[in-house]
Amino acid sequence: MKRSIAQAAAALLTAAGLTVALPASASATAPRCRGYECDAKYASATGCDVDAYVPRREGAKITTGRGVLQVYWGPKCSTNWGVFEPTAPGSYRVLIYRQDVGHEGYAGYPMQRRVVADEIPIVQLRTRMFYAPVAPVKVCVDVPAGGRVSADSWTRYACTEWI
Repeated sequence: MKRSIAQAAAALLTAAGLTVALPASASATAPRCRGYECDAKYASATGCDVDAYVPRREGAKITTGRGVLQVYWGPKCSTNWGVFEPTAPGSYRVLIYRQDVGHEGYAGYPMQRRVVADEIPIVQLRTRMFYAPVAPVKVCVDVPAGGRVSADSWTRYACTEWI
């Protein structure tokens, strides 16, 4: 009840041309998922991107002729996701892989998009998350083979190391 009264008061003062800062609540910074329930969700939509970082390990961030590819770790949710920041226009598909026991890697949640020159350097292609507290992950970017985009036309361009 106190929160709704404070919000109503802030709305009235804002309408009157005054600016009011409401106190932040602990629930506002709490992530909206944890563990495997974060799989296939976006870090920015769940609060898992708060305090996230690229690990300081060789190969967690690579620079290519077409952009920068990075693995992110979100400690609030124990999740990883990938980000590709293109420096050249083109079509890209970004994937994150989780190395499961007995398998080379399980791919999940590709992000595919055509990037035009006007969007550079603003656009970032982000994968959805993988819960991977102990399993290694890597992020890869693919480009269309022969310049044509179809389901089977992608070719591997670059990958981070398993992190």
